[in-house]
Amino acid sequence: MAQKILLHGSGAIGTIYVYLLLEAGYDITAICRSNYEAAKSNGFLIDSDKYGKGIRIRPKVVRTPSEAAEAGPYDYLIVSTKALPDAETSRLIEPAVTKGRTTIVLIQNGIGIEDEYAELFPDNPILSCVVYLPTTQFEPGHIQMGNFESLEVGTYPASAYHEKVGFKEAADQFMQIMQKAGSQAKWFDDVQEKRWNKLLLNAPWNPICALTLSRDAAFLGSSPGADLLIEGVMLEVVAIAQKLGYMSITVEAAKEQLKRAADRVGGKGIEPSMLVDVLNGRRMEAETILGNPVKVAKSLGIEAPRLELLYGLTKALDEAVALKQPGKSLSGDQTRAERKKRGESNL
Repeated sequence: MAQKILLHGSGAIGTIYVYLLLEAGYDITAICRSNYEAAKSNGFLIDSDKYGKGIRIRPKVVRTPSEAAEAGPYDYLIVSTKALPDAETSRLIEPAVTKGRTTIVLIQNGIGIEDEYAELFPDNPILSCVVYLPTTQFEPGHIQMGNFESLEVGTYPASAYHEKVGFKEAADQFMQIMQKAGSQAKWFDDVQEKRWNKLLLNAPWNPICALTLSRDAAFLGSSPGADLLIEGVMLEVVAIAQKLGYMSITVEAAKEQLKRAADRVGGKGIEPSMLVDVLNGRRMEAETILGNPVKVAKSLGIEAPRLELLYGLTKALDEAVALKQPGKSLSGDQTRAERKKRGESNL
């Protein structure tokens, strides 16, 4: 019997995995939010440099995990929403999680994303995934994708693969599923090292491009010292990662990543996800990409002034995008803290 899979967050990245799993013959249901009406009426349209243009898929779609639970139980629940701590995504998906059966697969950015799921679902296997997938949902249900896909997978915590009942079987089966679906999925004994490796890209480029409203190539071409700022943030990530024992994350690796961006100068460049969020008035992953690494740095006694600065600026921008009135700056009595004091909703 085909594995029954639920995907929470059918945005740009999630929809690509819905497509791959459908093509491989798996029973998959997609939880949609803002794009539900478009997906329900017309399905999803995918234009991909890797898989082809004009691909139309019509998976089963629902609005909420509670609605999805009516057709459960599920063997795997893939979470591909943004990692926003105050969204309490673990609580949202709880109705669709079957104790001891449903494996929770986190395809999300950042550091420290797994704890809320491990705390709420101690009897369920948790897989943590780092994804590289250039894709954008430029209108509801219409996805544009580049020519590359990579998924780095491991258990959370790393020791659970050998020490916790059911984790090895769930992990091995998931790898088989993704490889059958055509994903470039690779297994890592400690996927946290891969999370810090991706932070070499996410920590500098996401906030800096969002704060400057510039793609990477445009920012590098904006001033003589732009590359040194990016490199400085990368080197702070290297220092933290190496203190944690992740010695594959090196100064040389950081410089190579910077060179790849420099090679794009003169072209259009890349829009990191935070820049896309700002342009569309959406929340940013400030905590998981910047806040949590800053906390780790402080706990290790490592100075990370550039990361701290970017965190503070990005948090302020995030509030301004979410809360300010059109054409006006954000005032002190509009902030989340002030609204919470007054007991207002929609924080």
